[in-house]
Amino acid sequence: MKEWVDTMQYYVPILFSKEDQMIFVLVLFMVAVLPVLLCVLHFKPLVRGTALIIFAVYILGNLSFTILGREGIYASQLPTFGNYRQAFDLELGLEGTLKMLPEGIGETLRHIHIGNYTAAREVFLNILLYVPMGYLLPFVCKPMRYSVLACTVVGFLCSCATEFAQLHYHLGYFQIDDIINNTIGCLIGAVLGCALSRLWRTR
Repeated sequence: MKEWVDTMQYYVPILFSKEDQMIFVLVLFMVAVLPVLLCVLHFKPLVRGTALIIFAVYILGNLSFTILGREGIYASQLPTFGNYRQAFDLELGLEGTLKMLPEGIGETLRHIHIGNYTAAREVFLNILLYVPMGYLLPFVCKPMRYSVLACTVVGFLCSCATEFAQLHYHLGYFQIDDIINNTIGCLIGAVLGCALSRLWRTR
């Protein structure tokens, strides 16, 4: 565990600017700390109302970051897994890295090197971007309260819609990598959100 923490302390300042790190702190507060504190309360309408407000702010921020705040460019489709190939250098290869995972994250990270810091930053930010969606959906949409799969599918469809919109309106590149990263982020958020939502409902 200590090795994993030391690795993160080394890479975070290199990969992410102070603005990026502030976004991390804001997302952590918005997605984790505030809903957890509200779940301690017994007044459930306050929890739902606050979650709805946070979700609305998140959606506006997401759209601003991915579509509304972008200038028109010549858009096209980039090669699949292009970001991954640029971002990470797997010392043991893909198969060897997967076999190393049971040894622990810290030991695995020793054999993964950053090949391109800009590409690696984009991978991590695209994952982070959709964590709030997966986390908040169980609180704002009753049918998704107990379904990690449903929340993840919604994130996947939203990511696909965003990529197609960027391509159609010439606001960015269509990247399968972004869809994968967004879906992973939504899955992570959904696992946490569904677990917390069930706990909140059983109180």
